[in-house]
Amino acid sequence: MKTHYLSALSAIAAIFTMPAASATEPIGWASVEAYGLKTTTGGGDAQPVTVTTLEELKRLLSDESPCVVVVSGKISTGPKALEIKSHKTLIGANKSATIHGGLSIKRASNIIVRNLNIQGAGVGNDPADAIAARESHHLWFDHLNVWDSRDGNLDLTVGSDCLTVSWCKFWYTDATNDHRLCCLVGGGSTHIETDRGKNRATYHHNWFAELVDQRMPRFIFGQSHAFNNYYACSGNSYCIGVGSFASVLIEQNYFKQVKDPHRFADGNHAFITARDNVYEATKGRQETGLGGTEGLMVEAFTQPPYPYTLDEAKHVPEIVMKNAGPQ
Repeated sequence: MKTHYLSALSAIAAIFTMPAASATEPIGWASVEAYGLKTTTGGGDAQPVTVTTLEELKRLLSDESPCVVVVSGKISTGPKALEIKSHKTLIGANKSATIHGGLSIKRASNIIVRNLNIQGAGVGNDPADAIAARESHHLWFDHLNVWDSRDGNLDLTVGSDCLTVSWCKFWYTDATNDHRLCCLVGGGSTHIETDRGKNRATYHHNWFAELVDQRMPRFIFGQSHAFNNYYACSGNSYCIGVGSFASVLIEQNYFKQVKDPHRFADGNHAFITARDNVYEATKGRQETGLGGTEGLMVEAFTQPPYPYTLDEAKHVPEIVMKNAGPQ
């Protein structure tokens, strides 16, 4: 296996000296102490290793020893998603570093995925999701460019918890794909045994762009937070969906020429708190308060248990378009 320690260290240093939009630690639920972890650190200060092949990547991600893996060039996973085990940082060497296919996280924790282009397999191909996590916690997805999954660009399900998604661009290129269901937090209302008290996610400074149709994200169960995101995907069905016992704080986002900026997603109780968002030429629903008529009662989520700083909503398009995606 080829190891390129100097180039790997240079890549890490470059990313950690990004503009103020970038951070060396997560903001949001991935920073909260739980499950025996104080925060999300990934591979920590392990010696970075640069890889250029799928075989190298598989080997380094296949066990739970702390590891920082730097992807150089383009690596295709084939029809089976590449699995990431616990205590890993997966990071791109530069703006062009790409994984084509999919990433999978199952029953794992303390994982960071940063500064990568992740191109899904496309219509009719496997894997279905560009990134999928199940039964996992303390995950941080940051400065990614994710597009063209067959199904979800980023699906976090089966009781995944303590999640942050920041500074990512999500989009699709194929308008004939009728399953442009971008981001999911929670698998469904019947998943009470795995999801109740979990599915806590923070989405901030993300760009939902061309041809995204819905689920930006769809939140089910859990207390979640969406702030300073930019929604610019005209022709969509809806943006943020909140259903089945979720309580979500939606603040200082910018919605431009989209339908249904935020709405209740089903008939079960859920709660939406929206404050200080900008709605430019939008149409449809901007639902708030207690929604639904069935099941568990849900209270408002208005005070996240972590520090964060808001940008003014009017500046969000400029800030996010400049800084989202690999740097």
